[in-house]
Amino acid sequence: MQRIIIFYILVFLLAGCSNKINQAETGGNSNHFARGFQIKKSGDITKLTVFNPWEKAQNISLEYFLVNKNLPVPDSLSSKKIIRTPIKNIICLSTSHLGFIDVLNENRAVVGVSGSNYISNADILKRINSGEIVDVGYGQNLNYEVIVNQHTDLVMVYGIGSEVTTYTKKLEELGIPVIMNAEYLEESPLGKAEWIKFVGALFEKENEAGRFFDEIKSDYIALQKKVYNKTNRPKVLVGSPYKDSWWVPGGNSYLANLISDAGGDYLGKSNLSHESYVISFENAFVWANEADVWINMGNLSSKNEVLSADERFENFKVLKDGKLFNNINKMSENGGNDFWESGTVFPNLVLRDLITIFYPGLVEEELVYYKEIK
Repeated sequence: MQRIIIFYILVFLLAGCSNKINQAETGGNSNHFARGFQIKKSGDITKLTVFNPWEKAQNISLEYFLVNKNLPVPDSLSSKKIIRTPIKNIICLSTSHLGFIDVLNENRAVVGVSGSNYISNADILKRINSGEIVDVGYGQNLNYEVIVNQHTDLVMVYGIGSEVTTYTKKLEELGIPVIMNAEYLEESPLGKAEWIKFVGALFEKENEAGRFFDEIKSDYIALQKKVYNKTNRPKVLVGSPYKDSWWVPGGNSYLANLISDAGGDYLGKSNLSHESYVISFENAFVWANEADVWINMGNLSSKNEVLSADERFENFKVLKDGKLFNNINKMSENGGNDFWESGTVFPNLVLRDLITIFYPGLVEEELVYYKEIK
């Protein structure tokens, strides 16, 4: 469970930032923003390539060849990783994978998950409770017997480090197709969302996935333009201590990107890392006295809870004079947070929330993922 919590911290603190309007890139990869995968079609065969699929990976690429179930596998691919499509059932080891599957209307394909207590999707939870979907465990504690008994077409995994290869190899030895999904490492919110194309290819829904992403992209960029020329930007404090360590996103991180795109001034922007890093409480105190807004403070849902979490927060100027918002507005009864599921696929809605927080009245929408902490 501790590793799952650490993963959620890493997910939101990794990847890249820029306050420039996003522009489509050109080159060998047809993606507009995602850098972690490539799709290439050759006749009836689709090749998916995943690049550097875990943190600190370098010069690593994984290739998967998608072959329709009604077609023979070419002899030239006999030594390659083959996935027969369209897949009809899948085991997902990250809740963000479920967000992609949901918008593709393929929830019925899910037969296994990891960390069911962290899931928010009501349909998936209902099927977990009925026994249709099983919890297969986590990381090195995967229940291989349960996975084998599900007769799944595919297990979709992610890796925080290279140790992920230990259990992907084990799954492959058992004859179970495996694919690595590295969306959480993307350097932009739109880059993460563009992995819908990757997941869509597995279900042979490339066109639907492409249309969906184009709509998300257009809305995101239109929202971004509303605040692009803002000069008096609210200063933003992020996070809260986790086991006495205050982790904050680097200035080139996914969250820093969201804050900047929403017209905020992230106080940790001078650190140009795309990874999270630890600051001292003294440093956090300085930022808390500069900040206009404090966001993403764990599961705290009221100012009383904030004060109970650490009595030193009482001296934070932002707590007295600023605004507090937390990304806990769509929590399930069991503690799952939809921010980690649909929020990955709908960065435009996350951006809209942040703009609403930073510039009240600029976009007249109710908050989706965030709620004010009072």
